[in-house]
Amino acid sequence: RRGAGGSRVARSGQKQARMPRAAGRRARGEYQPLNNMKRFPDTLACVCLVFEMDEEESNPGGGAVSVTQQIRQPLVDKLRAADLIVRETCSRDRDEMFVIVSASEKRQKQVAEVMGKRGLLALRLRQVDDEANEERNEGALCPFKAHLTPLYEWSSEGTLFSSYHQTQILEYILNDEDERVMGPQLVQKEVLEPGNTPLDQLVKDGKVRSFFRMHHQSKREELTRKWVWAWRDKQPIEDIREYFGEKIALYFAWLGYYTTMLWIPALCGLVLTVAQAWSHHTTGSMDNPWVPLYCCFTAIWGIVFTAGWKRLELAYQYEWDTKAYEETEQERKEFIQDPHTRQAHCEYKDEVELFPDPTWRSIALCVSAIVVCAFITAVVLVVSAIASFKYRLMQTFEPLGIAPVAKGIGGVMQALSIMLFNRVYQVVLRRLTAFENWRTPTEYEDATIAKDFSFKFVNAYFACFFVAFVQNNVTVYGVDMHCPEWHCMPELTVTLACVFAVQMTVVQTIEVGGPVLKAKHREWSEEREMRRKMGEGAVIAPMSEEEKQSKMEPYDGVFEEYQEMVIQFGYVTLFAAAFPLTAALALLNNCIEIRTDAYKLLQATQRPKHKSCADIGTWGSILDIITTAAILTNCALVGFTSHGLFFYLPDLTPVERVWVTVMIEHALLLFKVILETMLTEAPAEAVAAYERRCFLRDKVLAECEFLEPEEGDVAFFTDDEDDV
Repeated sequence: RRGAGGSRVARSGQKQARMPRAAGRRARGEYQPLNNMKRFPDTLACVCLVFEMDEEESNPGGGAVSVTQQIRQPLVDKLRAADLIVRETCSRDRDEMFVIVSASEKRQKQVAEVMGKRGLLALRLRQVDDEANEERNEGALCPFKAHLTPLYEWSSEGTLFSSYHQTQILEYILNDEDERVMGPQLVQKEVLEPGNTPLDQLVKDGKVRSFFRMHHQSKREELTRKWVWAWRDKQPIEDIREYFGEKIALYFAWLGYYTTMLWIPALCGLVLTVAQAWSHHTTGSMDNPWVPLYCCFTAIWGIVFTAGWKRLELAYQYEWDTKAYEETEQERKEFIQDPHTRQAHCEYKDEVELFPDPTWRSIALCVSAIVVCAFITAVVLVVSAIASFKYRLMQTFEPLGIAPVAKGIGGVMQALSIMLFNRVYQVVLRRLTAFENWRTPTEYEDATIAKDFSFKFVNAYFACFFVAFVQNNVTVYGVDMHCPEWHCMPELTVTLACVFAVQMTVVQTIEVGGPVLKAKHREWSEEREMRRKMGEGAVIAPMSEEEKQSKMEPYDGVFEEYQEMVIQFGYVTLFAAAFPLTAALALLNNCIEIRTDAYKLLQATQRPKHKSCADIGTWGSILDIITTAAILTNCALVGFTSHGLFFYLPDLTPVERVWVTVMIEHALLLFKVILETMLTEAPAEAVAAYERRCFLRDKVLAECEFLEPEEGDVAFFTDDEDDV
């Protein structure tokens, strides 16, 4: 693969090309990493490798040999010899070396051609209207082909390849995923552990401390301006997809849709709250004729919300061409390396396939079921104990006239127990799912969500279920804790308000403040150590951009974001009449949530790996379950917990009350089935636009087919010294 002196030989006997000056190999005697080296143009995206520096390298005047330099320098030489642009900078305390890697546009095109043939990289074709004006994001996605370069739509960053595509190309080169790209061969294939990439192996072997994708500075600033601080503007979903990928973009699309839909129950809830306050002022009770109507309305709203999202989700699948995503998923590294993964030869594919050990999988699922049931049992016992404590506290406070304070204390205790159980269960959940050994990321995520929701549905809502449907009918720990006058709606209101408000406040604070404080703590600790070594009066140099980003937390993904919002959706829909302000508070929280999540992604965490997806996965099924449960709970609230039915049917007997409740519940379930049947198909305009894009793409490809060079016609390496 290499010619003499480290130069490359072009494929098919083509003429050798001179290495670019900016990327060429540096003589060993000249090795001097400098912090003031010329930075890359803003058009180039970067991947940063973090190396350790020992004392000998940090203080070069001693004359001792640096072990860390001996480890790093051959790797850096290989990067330069692979026609990559490399820049090295030291951390301000000289304990880390940042090796920033990029590739020229010509090198990117060469690798993108290979990736396009494997279906790994696609760009949109340019689309123009009748007046020859370019229509952004209207062209079809097409695998990259170099001879079609003038026909592709440029990214919003002003380059052919977006910074996401550039980092994807860089990782493809660094990980030597195809011999045709002539990567640096940082690790010999014989040394690679199954499932590890060369970068993973370097980190595992301790040669590289870590690696991360650097944020694209200008696009980051643009998104911060257009997304984080633009509170009144619509989210730039297409820009988010281009920068972070379909998975994160789809989460924000769902969150934006959910927040927009929340305006309806929020306004109705405010009206009902005023009606309840007036009713309490005039009659001493919060029951009024609007309560049953609001319960039914919220159940219908939940049905319309979930059905509408399914339709919008299908539209995004056509727009982003992700319908067949799960068919192309790769196996998880952990699955490949797991000792309970077995191999079998597939005859019709003529290749070896991996599959989980069926016996081990069955044992793991049984263990998971037992652990989840144990946690659910613990929640039921703790909620009952807190309810018993609250009842005794109310008995103590009632002579003093401050019984509502006891209700508030009980509600806050329930909220704290929910968050504590969530924190403990989250640790156990990851281990249980890893124990089950799932093959693909989607299978792993679906299994995690299923176990997570099985527990958290009980943990989040059982305190409210207990007050609404259990407290009047069951003796707990030998104590009859029935509500005053057997009417539990006031107590349910206090419990729901405390649980929802406390969780909303604490979770939002931790979610935003956690990553920021961790990064700041690392920075403060480093500065304190530097002052200890250099003296209190020492001037501390500011951190470089790569050093700042290395201190940031890695992004954990959208799992916890969905989890938080889906649980919130349950609070909004399951107990609508108990605390009608829930929807308004959720709306306020979500308006802040969108911007704080955006800020966290752009300013508080490292740039995540681009991930695609076809839909929101099992979360969609969970929303369906909550919607169905909301029909049941709201009908039960109307029929049994509230006295609202008597405003319409004052002479109801207990049996007739049950029959009316069942009839309302069946009518709502029938409405749900009919609406979902009507809205199962994607919008006709989305399908038509997709078919039009595909037709125009096929037409362009057919017309340009004669321009495509034959295999091996183009030399792989070119002189691109003017690119940097």
